Amino acid sequence: MRRCAAFVLSLLLAAPALAQAPTAPLRGGEAGPILVMPPEGPDDPGRAFLSEAIAQRLPRALLVLGADAITRADRLRAQAALEIPAPRVSQATAIRIAEVLGASRVVFGRHSGEGDSFTLALRLLDVKRGTLSAPFTVSGPLDQAALLVDELAWDLVLAGPVPPTTTRAAYLEARRAPAPAAFRLLGEALGSGDAAARRRLLRQALDADPGYDEARVLLGRQLVEVGEMAEAHDALSRVASGSPLVREARLLSGVALTGLGRFAEAATVAGRLLAEKPTGAALNNHAVALLRSRSPSRASDELRRAVDLAPGAPEPVANLALALLHEGDPAAAAFWARGAVAADASDLGARVVLSWALAASGQREAADNEWRALIEAAPSWASLREMDLSRRLERVMLSERVIVIDAEGRSDAELAAGLLARADKLVAQGDLEGASRALTRAAYLDPYGPRVHQMLGRLHRKRGATTEAKNALRMSLWCRDDPAVRAELASLLLESGDVDEAHREARLALEAEPGNALAAAVLGRKR
Repeated sequence: MRRCAAFVLSLLLAAPALAQAPTAPLRGGEAGPILVMPPEGPDDPGRAFLSEAIAQRLPRALLVLGADAITRADRLRAQAALEIPAPRVSQATAIRIAEVLGASRVVFGRHSGEGDSFTLALRLLDVKRGTLSAPFTVSGPLDQAALLVDELAWDLVLAGPVPPTTTRAAYLEARRAPAPAAFRLLGEALGSGDAAARRRLLRQALDADPGYDEARVLLGRQLVEVGEMAEAHDALSRVASGSPLVREARLLSGVALTGLGRFAEAATVAGRLLAEKPTGAALNNHAVALLRSRSPSRASDELRRAVDLAPGAPEPVANLALALLHEGDPAAAAFWARGAVAADASDLGARVVLSWALAASGQREAADNEWRALIEAAPSWASLREMDLSRRLERVMLSERVIVIDAEGRSDAELAAGLLARADKLVAQGDLEGASRALTRAAYLDPYGPRVHQMLGRLHRKRGATTEAKNALRMSLWCRDDPAVRAELASLLLESGDVDEAHREARLALEAEPGNALAAAVLGRKR
């Protein structure tokens, strides 16, 4: 029901934008974004860099030609939202990603070659019809691989519904080939599973070719994502004004400036983007800069426009609620905050704002109920009980493409099961914060699922949050009486000095399961 309400709300909000959407001409297939998947390649470590390097460059080349191509960064965002972390996916999974992104065509293919030779063969899959094109092929020297990718991009666009925006000769003349060593280092960076190694390799790519804007923007994005805002801004500000990547660089540069507290400069950068083309992301980030600089401008006006231009994006909705609180309209703030929470219950910032807005609008009981639910999910947020608008709960957007995952085809329990599996992996990797976020969302989707609460209890225990661990294990037992969970609780109680209660729980566990070794150990018995 909450999803239905959120969906109806998003349709109502999206209506103005949808009404103005132009109808693209159809020629050679349905109009819509193109999704590029990394091509397969030979089992040759010396050529392993090519798959990701091609998957990075090809969408950029398509965009230059006027096609609506989904960048590699946006594809990976969609995969993460769908909990598909693998860089290589099956064709069926790629089609699922395409459906989520609204893509009409998917590019599949393979690169090959030996020594200094390079061949790339790509095919277009029409998502709606399920038909696969004949191969588009290009061959040449390996050190010219980047430009050969650009040549193939022309053929792909020519076969699509919208013709290229320029001639082939003018397009290829304007394309800049990176130094072969820089192209290789960029591909190695994208293929690395280590974030620090990726940044190191991208810096090396820029050393090999200081004019390689692709590597510069990628490095800037990586630095923004890890909070290295000063270096990120320095890198992004070096992208030339005539570069095809300048808009993306400016968007990320504005985010970096916001992170550095240079709000007036961030607003100026976002304002330039708005002057060129107003988008939901540019409006959202401009409004965030205004809010943080305590500008007298009404940030809520821009955020309402951002909601219209980016229907389904969570950031403008949550930011609008906070802006309305700043502007002294708590009832409206509560309305928008409810929508943000309905769309994503794991958005703890939106839930804090909802509690504040309810209290400020006189709905004290509802505010208390919301706060109790929040603290149960995230005890570390307790310091935010009283409204404090100096807290930086606003959120910026790192991309102008909105990715909305339609989960209506999967039940809450199925979604929660996926989140539990993800949390297991994150715990194994040592990412306790990430696991906590996944489990918090799972608990909202499946509040009566005992395993969710059991895993939360174990996670709290790992983090040394004993009280929260006890509460979570008790909730697991309320959902289902499990002697193994009861023995865990008994062990935790004994560790924290609650001996009598620990023994009581251990005895109950042994009554249900006489051979439970952990419960026996709590009581000091041998199995």
